[in-house]
Amino acid sequence: MTVKVLRGDSTGELELSGTRSELLALGRELRNGHGEFPLEEVSDPFPYSRSLARMSVRRASGKIMISSSGDSECLDVQGGEEAFALLADNIEGFASEADGDDHLHVDYYPDHDYLAEGSGSVVVALD
Repeated sequence: MTVKVLRGDSTGELELSGTRSELLALGRELRNGHGEFPLEEVSDPFPYSRSLARMSVRRASGKIMISSSGDSECLDVQGGEEAFALLADNIEGFASEADGDDHLHVDYYPDHDYLAEGSGSVVVALD
């Protein structure tokens, strides 16, 4: 599985993209709830600032926290088993049903089903 994660350093905006099969494989990795794996690097990430090098998925309690600090090359995702299952369902559903121009916004709002307050936002897109 090789997905890409692009980061806008001035905004903190993140875009995660991959083929349908890569996004389905990402869903399986999220259900496992642990591991670190390489991301495909993009030489010209425009309009984003840069391409991240790896993703870290860690099991913790509670809702999911997505983060990537300004100087880090890693996208960190941590949370509880139930929260990971809901995120995986959303990504797998998107990967199975989306049209080429569609995208999925994973953004926190009060009483979110699986994202913790303070979590970063990610736009999921098909390659």
